Amino acid sequence: MTDDLTLPAKPQKKASRWGLFGPVMLLALICAAWSGYWFYTAGRIQAQVLQHQKALIAAGYQASFDPIKVTGFPYRMVIDFHRLNIISPNGKGFSAPELRAEANAYALDNWVAAAPQGLTLYRGRTGGIDRGKVSVMGNGLRASAFNLSKPVPTVAIEGDNLVLAASDAGYPLPFTTAKTLEAHLRPTNNVPDSADFMLNFTGAQGQPKSLAGDFGASKALSLQVEGAISHVSTLRDTGASGAWAAKGGQVSAFRLKLVQGGLAPLPANIFTTDCKAASAGDLNVCASSDLLTPDAAGRVNGKLNIEMSGTFNPIDVLVALNLISQENMTIARPLLNMTLATQGAQKFAVEFHDGGAWIGPLKVSDAPILPY
Repeated sequence: MTDDLTLPAKPQKKASRWGLFGPVMLLALICAAWSGYWFYTAGRIQAQVLQHQKALIAAGYQASFDPIKVTGFPYRMVIDFHRLNIISPNGKGFSAPELRAEANAYALDNWVAAAPQGLTLYRGRTGGIDRGKVSVMGNGLRASAFNLSKPVPTVAIEGDNLVLAASDAGYPLPFTTAKTLEAHLRPTNNVPDSADFMLNFTGAQGQPKSLAGDFGASKALSLQVEGAISHVSTLRDTGASGAWAAKGGQVSAFRLKLVQGGLAPLPANIFTTDCKAASAGDLNVCASSDLLTPDAAGRVNGKLNIEMSGTFNPIDVLVALNLISQENMTIARPLLNMTLATQGAQKFAVEFHDGGAWIGPLKVSDAPILPY
C-alpha cells in the first residue's frame, strides 16, 4: 500500500479585468461629465446673452442680432453673431455684419472677439444733432476682455491697416487711415475703482481738417495717449460724464505723445510715465498733466504742460489739437507767433478753468468737453 501525500491542486483565480477596463471606464466617465458640463454651460451662456439683450432693450438700447447658437465643443465656447446692432439711447454704439466671440470652456472669464468684415461705429448726438456713423475696415480687427468678473476688467482692442470713413464730413475723424491702432484698459495697481488707459495709433494719415491731415496729408502721424481714470464703476453704470464728475471723477498722469514725419515707433502695449518726445521728426509734441477734472458741464479743469520741437508753428499745432478755436486764432497769433527751431524745444502751458482754455491771460478756446 502506497501513501499518496500529494495535496489536490487549488483552483486558480481568474485574472481581474479591472486593470484593462478600469481606465477605459474612468475615461468614459470623465468624458461624459465634461460633455455634460459643456452642454450645460453652453445653454447657460446662450440664455445669459439673450437675458442681456432683453436688459439692454429695457434700458432703451437698440440690441438685435440673428438667432445664435453656442458651438466649439469640446474645448471652446464660440458665439457667432450675425447682423449685430448695439446702440445706446444717446445714439452711440456699433454694428457688425459678423462678429465671433469665443473663450476656453474652462476659462469663461476671458473672451476674445473678431470682426472679419469690419464695424460701423455710431457717433451719437451732440446738442441734439446726430454726428453720423463711421465705417471701420482693416486687417485683424479684434478685441479681448479678461477677468470680466472683476470690478475693472482688462480690455484690449487692436487693428492693422485701418481705413475709416465718416458719413458726415462736418465731423471729421482724427485720421482716415492708420498702419496700426490699439487701445488698452486695465486696473490701476493698488487703486480701487481706477483704470489705466492707453490709445496708440501709428502711421496715420487723414483729410484736411482732421488731426492727421492738418499736420500734412503726405506725412504720417503717430500718437499715444495714456493716463489713469478714477471712479470707473460710475462711468460703466451710467455712461455719463456728469454723474462721473459728481462722484469726483478725474484723470491723472495724463500723457500725450505725437510724432510726425520721421516716425519712430511708439511703445506697444506699454503704459509709460515719462513724457519725452520721440526721436527727430518734422514735429514732436509732448503734453502732460498730473490731474484733469471735469466741471459740472463736463468741461475740463486743470493744467496741460506742452513741449514741442520741429518745424511747425505752435499755433498751428494747437489748432490741430483743438486747443485754440478758429475764431480765436487772430487774437492768439501775436502772443504765440513764433516758429519752432529744430535745435530747441518750446515749452508752455494751457490752463483749463471757468469753462475755457487759457494761455497766460488769453482765453484761446472753450475747454474741451469730456466724451461720454
